[in-house]
Amino acid sequence: MAEKEYVLGNKAKDLYQFTRQATKPGPDDKVDAKDAAKVMRTIAKARTIEEMRDMLNATADRLDNRRKRPFFPKSETFGMIKDLRSGARAIIKGVYAANETRFNERPEERLREIKAVIDECNLMLQLVELAHDLGYTDMKRMGVWTKRILDVKHMCLAWMKKDSERAKTILAKRERDNCEMLVVLVREILAAEVPRPS
Repeated sequence: MAEKEYVLGNKAKDLYQFTRQATKPGPDDKVDAKDAAKVMRTIAKARTIEEMRDMLNATADRLDNRRKRPFFPKSETFGMIKDLRSGARAIIKGVYAANETRFNERPEERLREIKAVIDECNLMLQLVELAHDLGYTDMKRMGVWTKRILDVKHMCLAWMKKDSERAKTILAKRERDNCEMLVVLVREILAAEVPRPS
């Protein structure tokens, strides 16, 4: 793997690892009916109003001391979490597929692979912004995540620009070679059809 593509591959892997860590689901933010029933039964067993107040305050304190950092709810496991992780995985696959494509033989295919990675980056940027809007991630994590995605995207854009220029020269040479072959073929056909003097 070429030097820049090696760095790009590592950045894509880092993005995937960060995405997996950032999308780790937490509990859905709702009270389970069994838990509410348990608290009510405990309060009902209290002998005095003071005991009831203490139990209610202790329960309220536990609810207040829940994790404050935003997180993806478990209900998003097969929704947004899956989409973000799949996008990060597709970016890794695309970077390696583009790098493994023999450029001199199939320049268009490599450019398509790079474009697919850029498209995945754009989609991930939108999903990360949506996750922030839904309260699943805070501003700091969104900034780090966005930077990692943009690092991969900008490297792919530079790669695509460089390879687009190289592809033009390769395709132009192929076109010239095809034209020259066609001219030779037409000359051979015309030479074969010209009547020979007897």
